[in-house]
Amino acid sequence: MATRPSSVRLEFLLDDEPSPGDSMFAYAAASAMPGIAALADTDEPGPESRARPARRREPPKIETVEACLCAHEVLERFEANRAQWYSPELAPYVEGIDYLLRQETRMSEHMHGLPCTDHQDVWSHEMVSDSVAKDPSVQRLHVWQPPIWWMAPIVRRHDKPLNMRLPLAETAAELVQELSEQIPAAWRNKRVVVQLEVETRLYWGGCAPRGWTPPEPSDDASVDRTPWQPCSYRGDGVGFSEDLLYLKKGEPLWLHDERSAQAPLVRRTLRPGVGLLVAVPVFTFELQESTVAWIKRQAMRMLRWLGVRKTIADRDPTFVHRLKEDETYWARTFDQPEPTVDQMRLVEKLGARLAPASRPALAHRPEAAVANCHVVLVHGGLSSVRGGFGAWLSADPAPEGPWKKMALLNEHCAWRFEHDSFLRVTRNINQLVDAIDRDVIGDQRSGTLVLLAHSRGGNVARFALQRLRQRWPQWRFYALTAGAPHQGTGVFRRIGRRWSGVAGVVGWFRDIASGVLDKQQMVDLLILERALAYDIPPGFRDVEPAGVARMARGKGMPEGMWVWGSEWGPGDDNPLEERLWRRVIEDWAGFEADGDGIVPKQSALAGLVDALDASPAFHTAYFEHRATVEQIRSRLQSLLQSAPGA
Repeated sequence: MATRPSSVRLEFLLDDEPSPGDSMFAYAAASAMPGIAALADTDEPGPESRARPARRREPPKIETVEACLCAHEVLERFEANRAQWYSPELAPYVEGIDYLLRQETRMSEHMHGLPCTDHQDVWSHEMVSDSVAKDPSVQRLHVWQPPIWWMAPIVRRHDKPLNMRLPLAETAAELVQELSEQIPAAWRNKRVVVQLEVETRLYWGGCAPRGWTPPEPSDDASVDRTPWQPCSYRGDGVGFSEDLLYLKKGEPLWLHDERSAQAPLVRRTLRPGVGLLVAVPVFTFELQESTVAWIKRQAMRMLRWLGVRKTIADRDPTFVHRLKEDETYWARTFDQPEPTVDQMRLVEKLGARLAPASRPALAHRPEAAVANCHVVLVHGGLSSVRGGFGAWLSADPAPEGPWKKMALLNEHCAWRFEHDSFLRVTRNINQLVDAIDRDVIGDQRSGTLVLLAHSRGGNVARFALQRLRQRWPQWRFYALTAGAPHQGTGVFRRIGRRWSGVAGVVGWFRDIASGVLDKQQMVDLLILERALAYDIPPGFRDVEPAGVARMARGKGMPEGMWVWGSEWGPGDDNPLEERLWRRVIEDWAGFEADGDGIVPKQSALAGLVDALDASPAFHTAYFEHRATVEQIRSRLQSLLQSAPGA
């Protein structure tokens, strides 16, 4: 494929940031250092290395390719560099990489091209530019991929971030000139934020067992410092830099020091192992909302609040449908009548409902001041309490209560906060606090309340803690969150970028089918079109990194929180063909591979000392992960039993 000349001459560097006595990356060719691994820091030290006071470290051997590579070209370049990249000691693990690349080449021939590998038009900036230019008012994200790839060996002992620094241009003016030329014509006089992404494909040939930690440095030759097990699977991901600069009328406003912005830092968390890294740079241009558009949006909000104009754009069309099905289950479980039509209409209008999830909660009256221990379950986006916590629920009504695998909830006042996740997080919080005031606390002076949340619900719980503690200082409030994007998630940006070209097709189909489809189907298509065009609802923008930072206002995580995060993936020795569905999630959909599939692990753990690792649980499987369930049960029991009067 012919490539467009680019004045942005990118160079790919790996940044060690070594800890004392350890180097995360140490590169040396096998021919230069016989008997020592190509990346010697991660292999078992031989007699020669133990005799030396310090290992010699050489620059990483990275191959830069000014073109898009198809599967067989990646294989050819790997075979050409294999002897220089890896030492003979690493041969058992390199075979797994070779197996993957060959299998991918065969699949490519059979499928006439692999998505995001051999479909080279996916990487063509012309295709993306055309789709953006057609409707710049809807398409807020533009993508440009310079025709440059990199390949490098990865051998690592520690589970540490991979830091990639990319010098973008020799001068700031040269970088601005190149980026300005890539902006769609309709955006030239508007404000645009520029960010760098690095798409990474990792072909693993050896991985360390989960939970293994390297031993302390020792002269004892019997200490096993090479715990890797041969494997063969591919894991993809995306690393983001911070926003680099604003562009308006071609004039830059640097968001960082110009010199650091010319070589931004992109981080990815990788598990220990032996692998091959293939990296692709991508620039994203996000159109910022204008002052006129902001005023128009606020006016529309006011009209909706007054009832003059109704819209479906910022409401989850599946919320009420999902809630109706769940209410049938809960009514049958507690032998109670289902909500009336008027009650459901009110819930739809408000976008939230706090309802009992245990028999003690069903009998609770805030004015009676009998129960002083409560648990409020908060589900994630596009879900419900029954959907998010369904692994703990019994399928049929049971005399002892519905919580078959978390019986502790049957013994206390458990509540379910059902809410529309398309709404802003602040609105969800306001509704949660008001409902707790009305249905739970009332006039009670003291008590204990634990928020148990999943995914986006964890952000609702986190930011609700401060409000609850300020309003009821005599009460004790805690939060337990699993897979919550406390530092944000970029999954919506990735989905929007990968599928931006499809949004126009969905919109075209919605227009021609308007006389055939019913209202609900039209709503579903509109929501799909918005998601594909990166016009995501406000409630999901609130859990992107910028949205979380805005809500946090520079404050850290509140006290009294326990969090769970995960890095999901196939087992240590499972070949790729046994985990094709993981390829669909990671490669085709572009979901986060550094975490649980949706939320990065470091975002869910949020740097807390009491953070707990639920690996390898997928985002929707935290409450099926045995160790995590036991940890949640133990923490809940401890908090509820320590409550005064418990």
